[in-house]
Amino acid sequence: MSWRLRLFLAFIATVTALQAGLGFWQWERRKEKAAFLAAIEQAASSPPRALSGAPLWSRVVLRGRYAHERSAYVRTSRPAGKDGRGGGFGVFVMTPFITRICGTDGKCSLTNVYVNRGFLPTPPDGRIPSHDRPEDPVTVTGFLRPGEKPGLFQPRNDPARDVWFHRSTEEMALRAGLPGAIHAEAASYLYERFIDREAEPGEQAPPFGIEPAAFLAAIPNNHLTYALTWWGLAATNLVVLAVFLRQRRRQDEEAR
Repeated sequence: MSWRLRLFLAFIATVTALQAGLGFWQWERRKEKAAFLAAIEQAASSPPRALSGAPLWSRVVLRGRYAHERSAYVRTSRPAGKDGRGGGFGVFVMTPFITRICGTDGKCSLTNVYVNRGFLPTPPDGRIPSHDRPEDPVTVTGFLRPGEKPGLFQPRNDPARDVWFHRSTEEMALRAGLPGAIHAEAASYLYERFIDREAEPGEQAPPFGIEPAAFLAAIPNNHLTYALTWWGLAATNLVVLAVFLRQRRRQDEEAR
């Protein structure tokens, strides 16, 4: 066996082993994601808990006031709901929410947390239309989730121009000058998460809050597809290699 053939076989074996390993990794990620989605589904069907001490992806309830003048509008689109409303191009209305958090020691303090009030359809020119801005204290129920990072092909935010394409609440807090946002550690604690507000029963006016079922459906679990893809590539390598070796053996026999 020539050194070139040895090198080729070693390359194919390495690539195939890597692809098979990635397939098994995605298979394990599939089980982790399934457990994660089950936990969120359980939270969606359980009474909401207080914000203080709540882990990410919990369903929480809090009372306070919106700071409407510091809202950020994140460009997005979404399909219409079952009632035909709330679809097309628009923005997520991200508004700081001033609320009181109490610790286990009984001490309470005011804090800010961003609330995604929901989807606000916009006209073709992209103008932000007028929408409901409650001034009185309100109660918000929703899911506590981490701030977003930009995707590979997603436009970057431009905080200086107040243009937003993903919900990076830390950037929004710095842009809005919220308390603690100028300090990295405080910003990480206060503004690395936000709340996706649930739609209220009979909600008619935008921004439209999320429905728990739609919220769950929007979290993908494609790891089985990824696992099968990697295993398929590994199997293809073996089939191609078998055909190549068979043809080479035939050529060697004919050359004798």
